[in-house]
Parts: sequence; structure tokens; C-alpha cells
Amino acid sequence: MVPDVTTNDVTIADATSDMQSPAPDATTPTDVVAADVTAPTGDPTWWRDIKPIADQMCNNCHSAGGIGSMPLSTYEQARPLARVIANQVRNRIMPPWMPREGCRDMRDSRALTDAEIAKFVAWEAAGAPEGNMADYRAPMPRGNTTRPLPSTPGDIVIQPSETYLPNQRLTDDYHCFIMDPALTTTRDVVGVRVTPGNARIVHHVILFEVRERSLADLQRLDDAEPGPGYTCYGGAGVSPQVRPGTDGDLVDMSVQMVVGWAPGGVPGYLPVGTGIRLKPGSRLVMQVHYNIQGSTRGMNDRSRVDLFLADPSASTQQAFWLPQANQSFTVPAGAGPMDPRATVVANFRNTQLPVRIFGVAPHMHTRGHSIRVEAINNAGASTCLVDVPRWDFHWQQGFFFQTPYRTTSGMMGDTFRTTCVYDNRPENQPFVDGMQVAPRDLSWGEGTHDEMCLNFFYVSL
Repeated sequence: MVPDVTTNDVTIADATSDMQSPAPDATTPTDVVAADVTAPTGDPTWWRDIKPIADQMCNNCHSAGGIGSMPLSTYEQARPLARVIANQVRNRIMPPWMPREGCRDMRDSRALTDAEIAKFVAWEAAGAPEGNMADYRAPMPRGNTTRPLPSTPGDIVIQPSETYLPNQRLTDDYHCFIMDPALTTTRDVVGVRVTPGNARIVHHVILFEVRERSLADLQRLDDAEPGPGYTCYGGAGVSPQVRPGTDGDLVDMSVQMVVGWAPGGVPGYLPVGTGIRLKPGSRLVMQVHYNIQGSTRGMNDRSRVDLFLADPSASTQQAFWLPQANQSFTVPAGAGPMDPRATVVANFRNTQLPVRIFGVAPHMHTRGHSIRVEAINNAGASTCLVDVPRWDFHWQQGFFFQTPYRTTSGMMGDTFRTTCVYDNRPENQPFVDGMQVAPRDLSWGEGTHDEMCLNFFYVSL
């Protein structure tokens, strides 16, 4: 899941390629432990204590048509699952929220408080009483929550005109679909919703903008293959060209990432006052990575991206997704999280312009164990940007800060470090068609069963 990764001036950074680090130090993430909770006074009831939390934190997924495996909207639905629910929330498995508390304050956190977890645990212990419907109070919005996207279609809807059957000769098929948003004026994307058409085979979706001066290259790629679209590994397949912006733009990138989605990604608005700038005459290229195994062969897909645009009269800061990656590493077969050979580091130093970092989007594959992103100033002091001590491939998303991180620049500017730790032991291998595969040496690769050490920064200048 990486578009045309660069670590030179294009990404406003000079790369210093640290391939593999020495043994993990005191900052290496450790496993999350279950919450230490104390039961609230009195027996909680469904209507007074549990349903308000479920409505706010659970039922956006656990409802009819949602991605949750069972709806939890009513007492009749939740009561038989009380023990399962209590165990899941006590062990912080649900609601899914990977960042460790005590790092940078995030918006839209799905993490429950200890007091909320205690209510679920005590409710189950008391026999999951229903209580009185009159006691129900709708939950108040949380202070760190962004307003939700409307349920209506986006201002621009990107979707192939027909379903696509992935190449059945491959395990991993990367395919790009070209669509014309028919823009006649410059517009800023401020909200995104990605809907995979078939979640069983869609590994990721990335939407790129390709501007007018690169359309001839794009057309050659499309013409070279029969049928809609073309095969595209890494990015959109078009080499990016960067030049100074005009008409108030800070930078003009001929190819840029608009949005990325991986399992667990959630729809929403970008940080207030920022947006990804689209130009008239551009094309949007939707790259979909299909992972195909025996049980899913023959399945097709028609994924969709809804883009929500800023009002043309609004003052929006131009923002970008900038990737940081280490693409040259090997994690030996059998190496576990405490083995120094299972830790991979990507560094770069910001020697160009000061930027504001509004959020990050870390990415690994199925053998990922933990990932941490930090900024280190010229005095050696580290600021944690995100720390995921228990990586879960199925719950990936971008994380936006409550307040942006402001960088320094110049020869002694901030260094940004992404530390990836893997678990390549036999017991942590994925299953393919019901059989657990044997461990092998891992390296950077586009396949689902390869690995990546990657992070995207959402920034403005």
C-alpha cells in the first residue's frame, strides 16, 4: 500500500536510510494488557448504562448492514452476548482502537474509559439486567469527535462502470481504474468515504489524482491492456513531477494521493481547514489491491469512493499525504518481537520547509507486531506521534491529532522515525485456504504475505 514512495526533495525531506536497528530499547512497545477496572456503584442496566455507550461507540459498526458481525442495537440482541462483550471490552479488543494512550492526543478515539469498561463488566456479572427504558439518555458528543459525514452520496462519486474480476492466475492483483471527475474549477477534498465492493478480496484502495500534464502517460498505460484500466504496482504507474504552485497553491504535484483505505478504515472529514486540492482537467485513478485465495477465486468487485468537497468560497489550506518507508529489510523466518532482527526503522530529517503534521497513517501487513512514529528534535528529545503496541492488520486507519505537530527545518531540523516490529514465528503465520503457512524470510513486497514498514504523514506547509 504505497504510492510511488520517495525519500528525496519530493517529500520535503532528505532520507537517511537506517535499515535495521539494534536491539529494542526502552521505547519499544509492549503488549497491551487488560484494563484494571472497578465496578461502579449499583448494578448497571442496559437502558441506563450500557445502551448509551453502545449507541455512541459500537453501533456505527454493530447494526443492520454494518461491518460488525452481530448487531447490538437492542437489548434482545445484546443480552445473549453479554459475556462476550464484557471480555472484548475488558481486553480492549473492542471497540477497535490501536494507539496507546499517553502518546499524542487523537481525535475520534474509539477507546473506552476505564469507567465505561467497568460498566460492561459489572453489567455482565449482574446477569445483564435490562432496567427501565425511561432511564435511557442519548449520549452527548465527545469533545474529541469530528462531525460525521452525511449519509448522502459525495460531491464526487468514483466507481468503475462495471464489476471487475481479478486476474485468476495471481494471488495479488493490483488494478487501476481511471475516472474523470469533470472538474471545471479547482476544488478541495475535505471528506472521504471508501466502500470496498467485496471486502473478502479487497486488501486496500488508494485514490490518486493525475493532473493534465501527465495524462498522455496515463493514456499509454490504459491503452497497453485490454479491458478497463491497467495493472499498477506501487502507485498509479505515472512518474510524479513536482513544481512550484500557482494561483495560491504551495506545490503543484502532477500525481498525488487523495485517500487510502485498508481494512478498518473509517469514513470522515479531514482536519478542519485543510484539504487535498484537485485541479480541473485531472483524472482520478483508483488502485485496488485484490488478494485472491482458493475460497475467493471467481469473486468480483466494484469498489466506490465518495469525495466531499469544501465550499468554493471557503479558505482551505492545501495539504498532502507524504510517505515514509524502509523498503530494504529482511526479517528472518522464526524471528519474534524480542529478536533485534525483527525490528526495522525508517528515518528522515526535515531539511526543507517547516510543516504542520495533522496526522499519520501507519501500515504493515499480517506479520506486523507493533509500530511507532516519533519526531526527534536536534537536542535528541523525542515526541511520540503514534504508538501502536498491538498491530492488527484488520483495523487500520489514519489517526488525526487534536493539535497539529509543528516541525522545525534546516540542517538541524526534526528527524522523523518509524519503527516497525514483526512477529515471524511459526505460530504467527497466516492461514491460506485453511492451512497455516510455514515461516519464510520477510522483505518489502506488494503481496499480502510480504511485509511493509510504511507511514503516511498528513501535512500542510
